[in-house]
Amino acid sequence: MAQQSGNDLKTVMEKLLQAFEDEVDTELPQREKLDHIFRILKANKEKIISEPPEVEKKEKLPELLRSIGDALQQCKARSKQQQQSQSDNHNAKSKKMTMPSVSDCNPFKSRSSQLSVDVDPLLEQTIAILGDVPPPPFPNQDAGEEAVTELYEWTTSFVDESRIYGWEKEADEVVDALVGSGTGVDDEVLFRTAGIAGIHGSGKTALAQKVFVHDRIKDAFPLRLWVCVGPPDSEDRFNLLYRMLDNLGLDTAKVEDIVDKAEVVVKAATPDDKERSKIGVLLFILYVTLYKTGYLIVFDDMRAYSDWYSNLTLQPPKEDEWYERLAYGLPKARKSAVLVTCRSEDHARVMVRTGGVFHPPKLEGEDGWKLFHREYKAAKDKDNKDKGEKEEEDKLYKELQQMQKEIIGKCLGLPVAIVQAAKGFAALDHEPEPEVKDSAAADQTATNKTVPATEV
Repeated sequence: MAQQSGNDLKTVMEKLLQAFEDEVDTELPQREKLDHIFRILKANKEKIISEPPEVEKKEKLPELLRSIGDALQQCKARSKQQQQSQSDNHNAKSKKMTMPSVSDCNPFKSRSSQLSVDVDPLLEQTIAILGDVPPPPFPNQDAGEEAVTELYEWTTSFVDESRIYGWEKEADEVVDALVGSGTGVDDEVLFRTAGIAGIHGSGKTALAQKVFVHDRIKDAFPLRLWVCVGPPDSEDRFNLLYRMLDNLGLDTAKVEDIVDKAEVVVKAATPDDKERSKIGVLLFILYVTLYKTGYLIVFDDMRAYSDWYSNLTLQPPKEDEWYERLAYGLPKARKSAVLVTCRSEDHARVMVRTGGVFHPPKLEGEDGWKLFHREYKAAKDKDNKDKGEKEEEDKLYKELQQMQKEIIGKCLGLPVAIVQAAKGFAALDHEPEPEVKDSAAADQTATNKTVPATEV
């Protein structure tokens, strides 16, 4: 085999990386392993040309890149086949809607452990030749970007409605999407989905909480479950599923014992097969647990957008793999619904499919100022208490009241920005002017003062 030049390798590398970048929104099989491979390639793009690895390893690069390209094409083809199959199944179900029973969908019976495309060997080869790179701190951060430490705060279903201003109309719209409008149009639909999308701090969780405690939601769904996904569990599917089962009242120790002894897990040939089998069994247990009741599940702060989280409307398979999608653990036999919150509208639509995607409205006017006032006062009271000072007349707040329209406007109606602005102003310390004893000193003091530039 003729050895490729650095320029040839660079061209192949660039085309390969671009081909994968073009599939960023595609539901590719084994997306996580492909992401891992291409993260390594991207991190080594320049190094393999300017500072190539050992000669023996460099000679293996052209064949490795070709194999990765072939695997990517096969995954793309497999993805199209799955989409076509789903479309055909949907059309067939539109003609005759049938619900699978628990016995029809039992993954304990028999399963095929063969994948259409085996990416594992390619990942091992890539690591052996180019070395590994650490995963990003949270999903979708490109390799090479500066790492950002993010302290994550778990969300809960608890909401103090007195602390949420406005949004009654928006909450009602989301409730209509999950329960039905009551007008008779599609009110008999058994399973519904909806999404809430918006940038960080826009109020997605607050709106979801307002929906979660809505009277119509409580009346419609005997079981309501709040699941905070977030960075810790976006890729740790075991922890996510165990937390759900624990919150549903199952003894997780017994569940773990059942999973470990399941025939499909015991017979798994490789560690990866065993891991996939365990996820499949956990999803089946979740399915059985939810099957006999109507439920609403809120998946808050969804940040992973692999196939596993996509299309939550799918029915579980009778023959195929159960581990492949979270949707398979969500029965659609009774009136039930799923609500997701997500930063990307496109990703939210991938998850809820035909369900509506809503956006938290801007917090403006009087409602925005109520939030500012609450956070400012709370921060000021805490500061006074910490310093042991008595509450005095707040001249700064009086000035801020005159500027409330401008302040809320500068915050663009984002709750998180309003909160931070309030805390920032509350933290300002105004030192008293120095005492001036004579007019000459007063003139000198005035001369020394710096005149601030006018803010645009």
